[in-house]
Amino acid sequence: MYESGGEWGKMALLGTYNHTLDDKGRLTIPSKMREQFKDDKVFISLGFDSCIDVRNEAEWLKWTEKVASTGQATAEGRALTRKIMSMSDETTFDNAGRIKISSILQNKANITKDVVIIGNNDHLELWDTKVWEVYIEQAPGIEEAAKNFEEKI
Repeated sequence: MYESGGEWGKMALLGTYNHTLDDKGRLTIPSKMREQFKDDKVFISLGFDSCIDVRNEAEWLKWTEKVASTGQATAEGRALTRKIMSMSDETTFDNAGRIKISSILQNKANITKDVVIIGNNDHLELWDTKVWEVYIEQAPGIEEAAKNFEEKI
């Protein structure tokens, strides 16, 4: 991503990788993706569409600010905040480049063993391989998803 002022900022997280969750619930994150987590703090939370989101500290702070802006005055705002914050964890990478995924998050995202790691611009998403394959098959095509894109920017 290019930032104004002529300096290069962090690069977007992108790509798709297949990895395996070990018996202790640890997942190796590709080294190329770990570069975005230089502060060592990793924030893991339940994402949308049955995945797990993984963010660095700066992106986590931005995300929680957005979540908090949904407001506590509505039932939907309170529910969103509670679900995201109660299904979140702070961790670090071990010496082998792995992060620990709690059994609660594994169950909520239906992750058993085989995991697809995708870069989604400012965060990673962890998907059970079978859930990801179904999602991709059912998701709108690129043309359909981008139908009104120009009008929205």
